[in-house]
Amino acid sequence: MGESKQLLPWRDSTLLGSVIENAFSAAADEIFVVLGAYRNEIQEKIDLSQTIILVNKNWQKGLGSSIALATAVIDEKYQDIDAVLFVLADQPFISHSHLNAIIELYNKEKEAIIITRKDDYRGVPVLFPRKFFSELILLSNDEGAKQIINSNKNQIREVVTHDDITDIDTLESYIALSHKTK
Repeated sequence: MGESKQLLPWRDSTLLGSVIENAFSAAADEIFVVLGAYRNEIQEKIDLSQTIILVNKNWQKGLGSSIALATAVIDEKYQDIDAVLFVLADQPFISHSHLNAIIELYNKEKEAIIITRKDDYRGVPVLFPRKFFSELILLSNDEGAKQIINSNKNQIREVVTHDDITDIDTLESYIALSHKTK
């Protein structure tokens, strides 16, 4: 996009601010924010004081490197955390009620990977229990954790959402979608 999409205006906040607000409204114990490109600008403009900020110096490698970093820090420093729920900054329509539905299913099925499903879409937000941390820590590409999900199909559970799961990857999609919020 040539600029920080996390800082694009969204409702009365920014894309990232809106997603963080939803995360705080969910039943998560801790909120971690992984920053890479534009991190200084993001930290200046968004109040992240109630989150745990992680800086991905290898952000150019893609989403997998951010997942690996967050998981490694949680695995090492937060032994009481038994699962991680990954939420993307560019999916602003995902509601806190959907995040809570994922957490509720995890509380019933502690060994399962919980993914979001809508029509043909299966993906993020996604929750991984601690038993998958060693695999998540090894990620480094831009595909995120798809290979872990695909190689553990018998351990996948789905939470169907009615939320718009669109992620904003272009300025054109941002402009089109931002009109839906007005």
